[in-house]
Amino acid sequence: MEESRTSRSCGQANAAQAVYTDIDGTVTAYNTIFEFLRFDAARQGRSAEAEDFLAGLRSSAANGVPRSVTNARYFRWWSGRAVDGIRHLGGLWADSQAGSPDDWAFLEPVASLLDAHAGAGRRLVAVTASFAPALEHVRRRWPTLELLCTEPVVTDGRYTGGIREALVGEAKARAVRRHAAVSGVDLDASYAYGDHSSDLPFMALAGESMLVGGRLMRAAEVPPVKV
Repeated sequence: MEESRTSRSCGQANAAQAVYTDIDGTVTAYNTIFEFLRFDAARQGRSAEAEDFLAGLRSSAANGVPRSVTNARYFRWWSGRAVDGIRHLGGLWADSQAGSPDDWAFLEPVASLLDAHAGAGRRLVAVTASFAPALEHVRRRWPTLELLCTEPVVTDGRYTGGIREALVGEAKARAVRRHAAVSGVDLDASYAYGDHSSDLPFMALAGESMLVGGRLMRAAEVPPVKV
């Protein structure tokens, strides 16, 4: 486990607070967009093609291609597909996940921390390179979850295969700053969770942050949530 925490003031009691969290590896033990693609491919009888496609992305990453580039390449899979159809597919995948909860469990300690934050009335905000249809299962667990994610380009109701910006690294920090400014969030009074060094730029903006270095942390290591 690795932690990054700050001790800045939480501000006034009535300050707007938000919880900014990465998803893959932080809230879910699986890669949401990869597994969603596999679900789509299986329904089309294209599983072998999907594995070749994903292997190409992993190979590129292993060879030093930036995550922003591999994230953009991922969305080529969805080129020409109807947005409404993929949104419906996201619901079907969430139904399937709900039917196999042990296979699609949420990671601790962050899942319980998000539950506590939601109970305290804080805004929950996902900051992720994933996209909305692949996150339906997560949003059903936390219905108020707002999304800052990679946005595919859409023309005439269909995905073009392009994106506006890969939400990785510094792009996550820019998205959090914009969200806080528009929403009146006091970042010093807010929280951030992530699992990768690329999450550090947005995590550094929050008054309380925790970098999870592995899938699980012992209960004694979980920091208290201020209410």
